Amino acid sequence: MAQRLRELDWSKTALGEPGAWPQNLRTALSLCLSSRFPILIWWGADFRILYNDAYIPFLGATKHPAALAQPGQICWREIWGSIGPMLEGVYRSGQATWSHDAQYFFDRSLPHEEVYVTFTYGPILAADGVTVEGVFCPCTETTEKIVSARRLEILRKLGAQPLRGLGIKAPAEAICGVMSESRMDVPFCLIYRCGDLGPELLAATGVDAPQALTPAAWPLGAVAQAAQPQTIALAPLDLELPGGPWEDLASWARLVPISWTADGSVSGIMVLGVGSRRPLDEAYRDFLDLVAHHAASAIANAAAYEQESRRAEALAELDRAKTTFFSNVSHEFRTPLTLILGPLEQALGEQGQPLDPESLQMLHRNALRLQKLVNSLLDFSRIEGGAIVARSSPTDLVRATTEHASAFRSMIEAAGLKLRVQCDELPDAVWLDRDLYEKILLNLLSNAFKYTLQGAIDVILRDCGASVALSVRDTGVGIASDELPRIFERFHRIENAAARTHEGTGIGLALVRELVALLGGAIEVESQPGVGSVFTVTLPKGEMPDLAAPAHASPSTDSDAGASFLQEAARWGAAAPDAMARLAPQEAGGGRPAVLCIDDNADMRDYLHSLLAPRYALRFASDGASALQSARREPPDLVISDVMMPGMNGLSLLQALRADDRTRSVPVILLSARAGEEARVEGMQAGADDYLVKPFAARELQARVDAHLRLALLRREAYTALRANERRLRAILDQLPVGVGVCDASGAWMLANALMERCSPCTVPSARSEQAARWRGWDEHGEPVPPENWPTRRALRGEMVVPGTEMQYMSEDGEERWMRVSAAPLRADDGELVGACTVVQDVTELMRAEQELRLAHDRKDEFLAVLAHELRNPLAPLHNGLQLLRLSGTGDEQTRRLHDMLARQATHMARLVDDLLDIARITNGKILLRKNPVDLTEVLLNALETCREAIEAQGHELCMDVPEQPLMVEADGMRLAQVVSNLLNNAAKYTDRGGKIRVRAYREADGNLLVSVRDNGHGIPASMLALVFEPFAQVDRERGAGGLGIGLTLVRRLVELHGGTVEARSEGLGAGAEFLVRLPASALAAAAPPQVQPVAATRSLGRILVVDDSPDSGDTTALVLQALGAEVRSACDGAAALALLDSFRPQVMLVDIGMPGMDGYEVARRVRAGSPAGGIVLIAMTGWGQEEDRRKSREAGFDHHLVKPMDFDRLERLLNDLQHKRIETG
Repeated sequence: MAQRLRELDWSKTALGEPGAWPQNLRTALSLCLSSRFPILIWWGADFRILYNDAYIPFLGATKHPAALAQPGQICWREIWGSIGPMLEGVYRSGQATWSHDAQYFFDRSLPHEEVYVTFTYGPILAADGVTVEGVFCPCTETTEKIVSARRLEILRKLGAQPLRGLGIKAPAEAICGVMSESRMDVPFCLIYRCGDLGPELLAATGVDAPQALTPAAWPLGAVAQAAQPQTIALAPLDLELPGGPWEDLASWARLVPISWTADGSVSGIMVLGVGSRRPLDEAYRDFLDLVAHHAASAIANAAAYEQESRRAEALAELDRAKTTFFSNVSHEFRTPLTLILGPLEQALGEQGQPLDPESLQMLHRNALRLQKLVNSLLDFSRIEGGAIVARSSPTDLVRATTEHASAFRSMIEAAGLKLRVQCDELPDAVWLDRDLYEKILLNLLSNAFKYTLQGAIDVILRDCGASVALSVRDTGVGIASDELPRIFERFHRIENAAARTHEGTGIGLALVRELVALLGGAIEVESQPGVGSVFTVTLPKGEMPDLAAPAHASPSTDSDAGASFLQEAARWGAAAPDAMARLAPQEAGGGRPAVLCIDDNADMRDYLHSLLAPRYALRFASDGASALQSARREPPDLVISDVMMPGMNGLSLLQALRADDRTRSVPVILLSARAGEEARVEGMQAGADDYLVKPFAARELQARVDAHLRLALLRREAYTALRANERRLRAILDQLPVGVGVCDASGAWMLANALMERCSPCTVPSARSEQAARWRGWDEHGEPVPPENWPTRRALRGEMVVPGTEMQYMSEDGEERWMRVSAAPLRADDGELVGACTVVQDVTELMRAEQELRLAHDRKDEFLAVLAHELRNPLAPLHNGLQLLRLSGTGDEQTRRLHDMLARQATHMARLVDDLLDIARITNGKILLRKNPVDLTEVLLNALETCREAIEAQGHELCMDVPEQPLMVEADGMRLAQVVSNLLNNAAKYTDRGGKIRVRAYREADGNLLVSVRDNGHGIPASMLALVFEPFAQVDRERGAGGLGIGLTLVRRLVELHGGTVEARSEGLGAGAEFLVRLPASALAAAAPPQVQPVAATRSLGRILVVDDSPDSGDTTALVLQALGAEVRSACDGAAALALLDSFRPQVMLVDIGMPGMDGYEVARRVRAGSPAGGIVLIAMTGWGQEEDRRKSREAGFDHHLVKPMDFDRLERLLNDLQHKRIETG
């Protein structure tokens, strides 16, 4: 490039002659040309290009050397939209920028070649160090790195594909799934399998055109024949397929033959699309071939896995067949062994007593059966080993067929079937092995008789020219179509097929097929379930060379095979006729346990009869279905059943018995030829009570039958007792006044008494969420309880829900019922939660009674309030008059005594009214204590001052013992003084004249305060000590101390409101009494008592307006106030009072509340509404003294609330305070 730059005529370029170039450009270009690293210089406002040799590959043959000194926007027009703004940004800011592995599409080898570049743009500054004149760009292409990494990831994903099921289609689809994520390198993919019938598409991706999916669209045959990868152009094939995730179409495809078989032959072809934006170079082709190689490996692994799975399945099937065969053979051997060994053991155990002829016949039959079984197995084994060779001889086939078939006639007709034999006349004898033919016919006839329960059996021999055809047709149960292909397999049996017996090894028809093959013939079967089956054997005629017997041919394996077949089949034909005949009708009665025996083998039924008939009433059945009908009709005491029987086997019978309530508890003993722990466990898990393996000892069976009958009797007795207990429990629960329900751990209800069902006709609360809408629950605070926290739900979480939740239930008729629902968890001995017990109490009537009681309480309170008001109103003028007389100071000694007596009685009357109202307010929780730090000594002094007149009137001696230091307590001083005054009044009343009363107060060791009021009065009997604090209780009414009997009740209630206790003590009548009040310790115990500043009395109480509709009350109140030094005016109603406001301008107004027309509340509101009178002190005087009344007066605008009859001492202090404040404020 240095030489090219020297030879270039720069005068013809925009850069001009190099001699005129600035120094910074010459320096940058020198650095660029001397570097072996790709460097590009962008110079000037139009970004003219200068570059070195290492940069030439970036440009490609289409741009170099024309790009030299060319404007950047012309040279790199295809990517200028991306790099142009970056260059301009460097020019404007003078700041360098860079890009790492940026993707661009160059117009180089392809119109849009995918390229990855890492580069940096650095400014080339002018001499001023500020102006940017060019951009210095070192760069490197990272395309190979990025593309290789991407392709390597594709190969990794292909190699990591797991086996997906069986067959080769699944891995092919998985491979295409990976390819669908790799569209930039493999825009489409198709996998074909090459088979004898031509190529077959296994999977495809990225192909939308249907014609591209067909094998004919590709030269698959040529590629398969060449067995080499080929790259083909798509245009000649007229295929338009995607070239990647862009709009470009692909131009090429790579067809790679793949093999997944052991011989290495071409098994399939993989069609891989070539991306439109990468050149198809050697690396690209190698990558596509590697993709195909990975695909072949994945499919080969799947094919090998499928082959191995099929082989394992075949081995498993063979193993299952062997297991089934050995199970069947075990049964077939063990049953006759039981019938041989059992009688022999009995005979040997009875000291040589000979067996009866019937037993000997049974022994002979079962010995022959064993011989037949052994011969069949030996025949089959010898055939497989090639030891049996057919010996041909001329045979009258018509005669042989007729004789052997007719031998079955009597037995078949005895079973209610018809036997028809039809034989074509054969002109010549047929050359074959007569013994083998006999075994074929006997097996087919025996099989037809076994599976034909009604209808007919036809034996047909037809002349077919060069061959004969023997057909055995029946009207039996038939064979299902899916079983027909396996009917001649060794050891295969059709499970649960209806038959005369379950006996058999499963090799009869397999042996027939082998024998037919030995005779050079063929056998076929046609069958339809419920219609019947036809077995057709075709045998060749004539003396065939391969059938000629050699000199050393084996003799017949069984010369008397027909007898064994007949004897065995004869026992299938009847359901134990001999045994049933021996079962006399009386055996079913007599109180003996009833035993039902089920076995499809007649000899086994006879044997069981001989063992059990002497002690039990026996019933027999030959199959499970008839046994089930018999058990349901008349449940036995015990069931003995064989396991392997036709139709319903022993296990199915057991399940049916356990599913029926009538037979669920009947003990069942299973008899089986299947030995081993697994078979025994299976039987016991199915619900059997015992499991005996054949052959079994007679005494063992008898002992187990006896044991299970005894256990069954115990179970029945226990069940009867349990049912009786349940009935008693039900009777008890139904008599309970509450509803009781028990549910299991899942919430399903198992038990509910009648009241529960009546209270909850749909469901018990919280049992089922769909019934939740009928219920509502509230906690003790009246908050709603969500359904998940209803009692039963909580109990099922292990919580104890007592005393319960109040719930409301809406019945179907719309009636609302209130329930109190409690619940408790039920646990097993190990602590496991097993359920919950829910108790529902209908409290509807109780809640109605409570509501009525609350209404009655409200009416009582209202009555007491009215009563107090009506009593206080007449007391007010009396009290006022007495106060006026006291203030006048006139009258002689007798008058003063009369005055004092009247004052005491009026005060006593007022106190009784106050006590009555206090009791009502405390009962309803309407008393609010105004607690403050008070000195208990001061409280006692106030109480003594209140009661002094009553004590002195009786001539009692009063002693008070209190410490010098203050006894501070947090309390309502007024209420506490009320407590002590009530105790003092009580002591004064119940102590004879001249008695002694002692009051003590001190702090106990625990910090609590103790107040003691002791007298030497009448005393309290022991029987009344617990009752003296009850309302209206009096110790001795006859002695007539007076009062309502509520004073001590009030004492207890007020003390309890303070958090304390009160106790009464007495040694008995005449021994006096002591009342102890304990108050809790207070943090203010050590605080100093508040200092009370005395208020100096004033000479005038100011202007006072008295408003009262009662002239007596109003006038007397005015007279008393005038006597106290006030300027007083009176008004008899609200309107008159308001009219006096402007003229009299009162400073204080005493207003009665309960006035007709405009009541006191309205007067107060109007006074407060008038701005000139807004500063008047309003004092309510009323007979209504409850807290609600005080609240109303405050809301109306009253400053103070006094209850009639008014305490004029308190009123005087209040008025003095008000006057003093007016003086202080000027």
